[in-house]
Amino acid sequence: MKGIKTMFKRIRNRILLLNMVMVSSVVIFAFAVIFTTTYTRVRNENNDKLQFARPAQHLPFSGTPFMPGGVIYSESGMQRTEVAGMVRRISPDAGMSFSVFLNLQNEIVEIDSMLDMDYETYSVMASKALEAKNGSATMNVDGRRWQFMVSPITSISREIHEATATIFIMTEELNHIRFLDVTDSYRTIRSLAIMLSGLLLAILAVFFFISRYFSNRAIRPMEEAWEKQSRFITDASHELKTPLSVINANCGVLYAGKEDTVGSQLKWVDSIMRAADRIAGLVSSMLSLASLEDTHPELQCYSFDLSGVMTDAIDEIEAPALEKGLTIYRELESGIEIESDREHVRKVLSILLDNAVKYTDNGGEIVVSLSRENRNVICTVRNTGEGIPAEDLPRLFDRFYRGDPARSSATGGYGLGLSIAKAIANQLDASITVESVSGEYTEFILSFETDTYA
Repeated sequence: MKGIKTMFKRIRNRILLLNMVMVSSVVIFAFAVIFTTTYTRVRNENNDKLQFARPAQHLPFSGTPFMPGGVIYSESGMQRTEVAGMVRRISPDAGMSFSVFLNLQNEIVEIDSMLDMDYETYSVMASKALEAKNGSATMNVDGRRWQFMVSPITSISREIHEATATIFIMTEELNHIRFLDVTDSYRTIRSLAIMLSGLLLAILAVFFFISRYFSNRAIRPMEEAWEKQSRFITDASHELKTPLSVINANCGVLYAGKEDTVGSQLKWVDSIMRAADRIAGLVSSMLSLASLEDTHPELQCYSFDLSGVMTDAIDEIEAPALEKGLTIYRELESGIEIESDREHVRKVLSILLDNAVKYTDNGGEIVVSLSRENRNVICTVRNTGEGIPAEDLPRLFDRFYRGDPARSSATGGYGLGLSIAKAIANQLDASITVESVSGEYTEFILSFETDTYA
């Protein structure tokens, strides 16, 4: 039994693992798509802003010998471009950004910025950008994250000599470093990653308990069926063991007295026949129950008088009831008809009445009633006696189950009657329940649902 429980536990764990793997894969994939999409969108937006953060006065002198790359145009009279006092040309649409221009000696020649930062900060950031291996990367400065892009440009400046009215066009190769503050963007991405991770753990935790609950529910019927089958085999073996032992013992006696006449050995022959009859009855009951539970016999349903059927069933048990001194009270409404299989209904009623006679103490009472309540027809069989303990009620309809084996063996039977009654009731779409008060009474209730109201 321990090995069987271990087997079902492994099955349950495998079902749970399979569910978790499937759900985890789907959720992780969905969250990965959300995060990747968001990250790509934010990165593209930052790249667009970084590309946009270039000087406003941009001259597309395509094809001129002075223009190997992008061009910055700056007019400053007779003076060369200076760092201090330059007109700021960064568009506000570019976000929090600025540009730094350096000559080939990596000296700052111009800063185009709307930010209030000192020259040293600009210089340090430009140096770090030039040291980076990639032309576009990020750096952290004073708790802020900056994304930058380094690109070579040609600066064209025009100088006019007032004395001679001569115009000089001068070009200079520069490194243009564009910086964009991406602190908030990366905070958004980091917050999204944390939120998705927490949500993933929460979903997996909730689904784990849900999956565990339903896995247990899925396995429980299998466990119960296995336990019932094991118990059935054990009980059936026990029921068959006793009459077979009797037959074996009596055959031994007959063999020992083989010289005696048959007449002198009749009691042993009778014992063998009784044991054989018990085995035959047991096998017949087992086959009937198996047929009801494993197949769906075709029902012969038609309308019939249930009151008359109950009267006939009661008449059949009057003789054995009188032998025990039992009193039978009838509380039957007349004219109650139902549409069902008459023979199957008769079988259930016979089992309940026979059970009541067997388990009612000598001199006790049996009350049989039939009534209609709204759309339901209710049949009850109540008998006085020791009653059934509350802990035994849930298993009362199990095969071979007997609450008091000693008392049950004294009454005869195979322990299959109520199981057969339950199986028949299920076939008829009827319900059968039991109520009992220990030391007072036991009552079986058979209920049929009809299409008409009382």
